[in-house]
Amino acid sequence: MRDQPKLTLLERTKIQAEVLVPLIHAMEDELGREQAHRLVRQTLGGRVRESIRAATPPGGARDTVESLIEISMAGGVLDTHRLDGAEDEINLDVTRCEYAEFFEQLDEPELGFLLVCSLDYDFADGAGVTLERSQTIMEGSDHCDFRFRGIGH
Repeated sequence: MRDQPKLTLLERTKIQAEVLVPLIHAMEDELGREQAHRLVRQTLGGRVRESIRAATPPGGARDTVESLIEISMAGGVLDTHRLDGAEDEINLDVTRCEYAEFFEQLDEPELGFLLVCSLDYDFADGAGVTLERSQTIMEGSDHCDFRFRGIGH
């Protein structure tokens, strides 16, 4: 079997959106917006938590969080600014986000938040850390404020 090309997370997100956006709209028509979004959130969130838990070695939360940040930024799709913090924290502001730009082009920022931003909390939970975030570019803010807590050393 041939090696599959390496795709960035943004490229994968774009491919997935081709299927998921129309599927979610069909689910909204059939089940109602709230129930459809809850089902998508539960399903995708559960998968993210399980995969991160399986990949995070005991005490390895810092490496896991740093790895996801690196994967999310691949291809220069995010502009970020690191902020100082305690030793058990990672504080990061995102000031430009091609994920948000992509979903804005689709005129689907709400689904972008559902499919991308909301999963950040499941990632943090899977890694055994806490994420505090009060705003996102996807929701119209000028930056996203990621505050990962309980990272360990």
